[in-house]
Formats: sequence, structure tokens, C-alpha cells
Amino acid sequence: MGALLVAPHAAAEPATDVTGVAREASEPGDPARRFANVLLFVPRATTEIVFITTGTAAGLIEEEQVVPRIDDMLNPGEGEVRIFPTAFMETGSSLNVGARVIGRADTVATTARIGYGGEHDQVAESRLRFAFRTPVPLALSLEALHDERSSNGYLGLGQEPETDARNRFRPGAPSRAASYRELRERFITGAGFRPAADTELFVSSSLTRRHLFDPPSGGDTLSEVFEPGSVPGANGTVRTVYSELALRVDTRATRAGPAPGFLFESYAGRGAGIGASSHDFVRVGGRVAGFFQLFHPGNVLSPKLVLDGLAPTDGPIPFVELPRQPDFRGFDTRRDYVSAVASLDYRWAIARHLAARAFADVATVAPRVRALGFDALRYDAGFGFDVYSRSAPLGSIAVSGSPDGEKLILYFGVSSSFGDRQHRS
Repeated sequence: MGALLVAPHAAAEPATDVTGVAREASEPGDPARRFANVLLFVPRATTEIVFITTGTAAGLIEEEQVVPRIDDMLNPGEGEVRIFPTAFMETGSSLNVGARVIGRADTVATTARIGYGGEHDQVAESRLRFAFRTPVPLALSLEALHDERSSNGYLGLGQEPETDARNRFRPGAPSRAASYRELRERFITGAGFRPAADTELFVSSSLTRRHLFDPPSGGDTLSEVFEPGSVPGANGTVRTVYSELALRVDTRATRAGPAPGFLFESYAGRGAGIGASSHDFVRVGGRVAGFFQLFHPGNVLSPKLVLDGLAPTDGPIPFVELPRQPDFRGFDTRRDYVSAVASLDYRWAIARHLAARAFADVATVAPRVRALGFDALRYDAGFGFDVYSRSAPLGSIAVSGSPDGEKLILYFGVSSSFGDRQHRS
């Protein structure tokens, strides 16, 4: 009888370790769900980070009054001087940090900036501006720039450089991507006036001197990748005088935060080599963009098209003078005589002085306008945040992805590119 009482208890012991699930059930749609979960991991994690960082940034801006204080630094009072830090970085280059000084007295304003990103990555610039309000708003400016960059790349001409017959690659070259170091000095004189509230006209002239060297360390040089003499301007000094007339019509209430309106910019210029540089060219281009309010104020959808073109009139054109694609937020690695970039941005205000941005770009280059097509288009898409004051953008951080890889863009206190080619090339 005792044995009979013990046996059931002993037999029941193993049952305490049984969960009731020997093997997880499998449904027909499980593989697809697991695959979708993997694909959505990055967007889901990005969304979570966006919510966290957005809340932190908005709280910092609202509670600590960060932007109003910076805005005060950007707009010094009569006879006052302000100084604030600057930073710039994008994937493929080192972080460049420095400082900017701004001063104002009566109708004269001046600014100077220095930045350091390494032994061969430095920048120093200064600008002196005279402003007059009557009879029409008028500004005269003098600018000087000295910068050095060690991580410039050149793949050759065309949308697909490796198969473009104009590029003469050396047989047996270890790579078809060359790199070079550039030391640039530039002086600009300009005048701008506003004949109407939404219209601005600019006249400018510049002298630019570029010294092109082999990279300080690593990378394949221009002479190792391309046949000697096949890349005009390589491993030499390029001196160019360039004069330009530019027109801008901008109906937005502000150029800082999201605002509806319309933008049109156009420019035409003439460049000529001096000294040992024997080249001559005409440059034309422009951009058009619409800013459409969606749902409620602060949400703006913006399509944009940018066209740049260069036509040689004498001598081989140095490769550094050919149009680039700074509006393409992927890797700006294509050059040719004609460039086209189309973009679509959706921008919305998160808090005062803070906006988020989702964007996509497509880009192409060609030897002439008629050769522009839809073959081998390059594209990117990304997301970022913009910080701005009442009247001007202050900084931005963005991440873009393309078939070439991911790119991080960061700048603060550094002027972003605008319509005229004087500051974009």
C-alpha cells in the first residue's frame, strides 16, 4: 500500500519541468513575417531614435533658449563683436571644427572663420560687407578664402566613368578611382541689390588659384590611375578669373524654417585662365523649386530641379572647373559638362527653430544637354534635422543612403551652398 502511494508521486515529478510546448508552432506565413521583420529593423530603430533625439533636441531648444542665444550672436549690436564655434563633417572627410567672429558698425559688417580638420584639411575665410538701404537695398562685399583638402576624389568624366571612352585609364591600374590634395585660394568682389521685395540681383567677379597635389598618404594618385596628360589640370596649378551675373526670385516669407512659396535662380558667367592656365569657358545654369504647404502650416513639400552647364570656348578645361553636384546628398563623385539634379523634400516643424526633413535625390551628368537621359541614374534618400533662427539656417545633421553607401552630413555655423557658382565650386 505504501509503495502504491509513493509511485504516483515519483511519476508526477517530471511533469513539473514540462511547459506544454515541445516545439513552437509554425504557420505558413511565418517565413515572410520574419523576412519583413529583418527588413524593417533599420527603419523601426531609426524611428525610435528619431523620437528620442527629437524630444531631447526640442526640449533643449525650448527650455534652454539655445537658438535665441545663437541668433543674438549672429546679429551683434552696433559696435559689438560676437564669436561662436563652427563644425563641418561629411563621410569621406575628417571633422573640421573652428570658430567664427562677427562684428558690425553702422553700415559695415565683417566676419572671419577658421577651421581645422588635420594637417592637410584647413580653412580660413573672411568677408567685409557694406550695406545701404536707399534708394534701393544694396550690398557690396569683399571676400577671401584659403582652404586645403586632402581627400578629394576623381573618377573621370561621365555618369559611368569606367566605360566612358573619354577617360584614358592606365592599363593594369590597381584602381579606377583617383584621389588628390587641393590647396585653394580665392578672392571675390560682389554687389547685390534688391529691386523688389522678392527679387535679388548679384554681380560678382573672382580670382581662384588651385594647387593640385598627390594625396598626402594612401590612395591612388591621378598619375597612377589615368594616362599622363589625359586629365587637364592634374598635378599642376590652375588660375581662373570668373565673372557672373545671377538672379534670384524667392517668394517665401522666410528662408530658414519651412514656409510655402516659389524659388527661381539663374546665373550666367564667363571664366578665363591666366598665366600658364590657358582655358576659356562660359557657364550657365539655375534652379527652380516649389514649396507647397501640406495639412497645416509648418509642413512643406518641396520638389526642386537644378541644372548646371559649362561650354568650353578655348583650350582644354581643367577637371576641377567642370560642374559638380553639391545638391546631390549622396556621394558627389561625378563631373561633366552638364549636370542635372532633381530632389523632393518633405520638411515639417517639430518645435520652434527645429524642423525634420525627409528627402530623395536623383542625379545625372552628360557631355551636353541633348545627351541627358534616364540611363544609369544615381539616387539617394535620407532623413535629417535642421536648426534655424528667425532669419537664417544655423546647422543641419542628415543621413543619406544610396547604392554607393551611407553618408553622414553635419554642419553648424558654416554657410550652406546657394545659387551662384562663386561659392559652390
